[in-house]
Amino acid sequence: MGTISWCMLGFGAIAAMSAAQAAAAPAAPADLSGPHLVFIRTIPAPLDLRPAERIAVVSAAGAGPVGTFVDWFVEYAGKNGALSVENAVNNRRYANLEDPAMLRRLRREHPADLYVCVTRLVCSGTQRSAARSEREGAGRRIVWLDAACEAQLEVRGTDGKRIAAFGARGEGTSPRVSVPTDDERQIAFGQAARYAALDAAQTITPRVIRDSIELDDNAPQFADGWRMIDADRLRDARAIWELALRTHRGSAALQYDLGALCEALGDVEAARGHLEAAVHLAPGQRRYREELAELPHRFRRR
Repeated sequence: MGTISWCMLGFGAIAAMSAAQAAAAPAAPADLSGPHLVFIRTIPAPLDLRPAERIAVVSAAGAGPVGTFVDWFVEYAGKNGALSVENAVNNRRYANLEDPAMLRRLRREHPADLYVCVTRLVCSGTQRSAARSEREGAGRRIVWLDAACEAQLEVRGTDGKRIAAFGARGEGTSPRVSVPTDDERQIAFGQAARYAALDAAQTITPRVIRDSIELDDNAPQFADGWRMIDADRLRDARAIWELALRTHRGSAALQYDLGALCEALGDVEAARGHLEAAVHLAPGQRRYREELAELPHRFRRR
């Protein structure tokens, strides 16, 4: 996995987060009664398009609701602000990026770092039925449609050459009715296309996660380090606690707090070493064991 970028907020600085950050990041645990490190990190997308910042969807082909898929893909892929995404699909105007003249026109009309082509969208549906419940009124049966859409996408560079390809899948269902109509079919396929678009967008967009670790305020010189954390001076806090560790190497609480602080700073190896030392010194401390066990999982969340 690629590099993880970090920023850190002290417990008293949570209110300073922007509305966009708060909306993008899952909520921290509700119980923040003790001193906590609250940090925001960005996990690169499964298909990391960096350093690209602008992409354009330039063509789309398929037998299903392709327009719906493209519209939702553009919205979802650009939602967290990491990528600027443009819908440049225009009646196959840019269907063949291997054509030099077409590629030049595309780059002039829709400048971007990378171009995305939806090469295939296929949707299928299966009609289901069941007897009505007593609440619904027994007697006549109800029917609905379960739908699924699968998409294939390509990412091309400014030279028109393919640099990556990936797939996406989504499922949807229609309302339950006595007599199915085309409206229910469109709802099911539209929903499936939307979730396929979400799946595709999540493949290329980084994820912002907010995490919180409760500190142990029994550690030596905790107050001095905490003042630095509350002022968003993480490196100064680390220096204070590392200096304290020279004379308090046997303090499990200090080892634990340094492990949490190193994680917030992105130094995962140092974090692991301090947490392992804390567990060794105080094997009965459940909190220490849990944080050590959780450390590797923080880098695989999606």
